[in-house]
Amino acid sequence: MNHMLRAFRHRNCSLFYLGQGISLIGTWVQRLAVSWLVYRLTGSALVLGAVEFALQFPALVITLFAGVLADKWDRRYILLGTQTLSMVQALILAYLVLS
Repeated sequence: MNHMLRAFRHRNCSLFYLGQGISLIGTWVQRLAVSWLVYRLTGSALVLGAVEFALQFPALVITLFAGVLADKWDRRYILLGTQTLSMVQALILAYLVLS
């Protein structure tokens, strides 16, 4: 078991996993909140299903090309870009819901 955790001795690896863990929890909370809001506003399971499909579909399409692009571009900039876009999306969604 000790050899499996050896990577966490390195500061960058620990920071990466901590940051990704926090980001993943934020994504789960946001997806749950969107689903809850859609169902609360519409009361329709059909609309909720359509929204969930709309949330999943871009990932299905993007993953077909993302591996090729990830090999060509700097991974650090890809990570910073996607995390920044996720943050901006969450802020816009919060603003729209609260206003």
